[in-house]
Amino acid sequence: MKVLYFSNAASLAGCREEHWEIDSPISTEEFWTEALRRHPQLASIHIQSRLASGGEYVPQKGLLDPREEAAIIPPVSGG
Repeated sequence: MKVLYFSNAASLAGCREEHWEIDSPISTEEFWTEALRRHPQLASIHIQSRLASGGEYVPQKGLLDPREEAAIIPPVSGG
């Protein structure tokens, strides 16, 4: 699974993307467990961030397909 990190998530993770060896669909909870294991710094934005997969937001209790890109999208403010 290709995992993309946007905005502040990229800064906290220290990368914009990486590949995870995932073979079957995983829940959003499993995804966050793995993301926080790899990058504990993401804990500061975890609750406020959204996940996207296949170009669409994933519901809080949804599943992510390992054949699709997954993205961590932190809150963004503009002006």
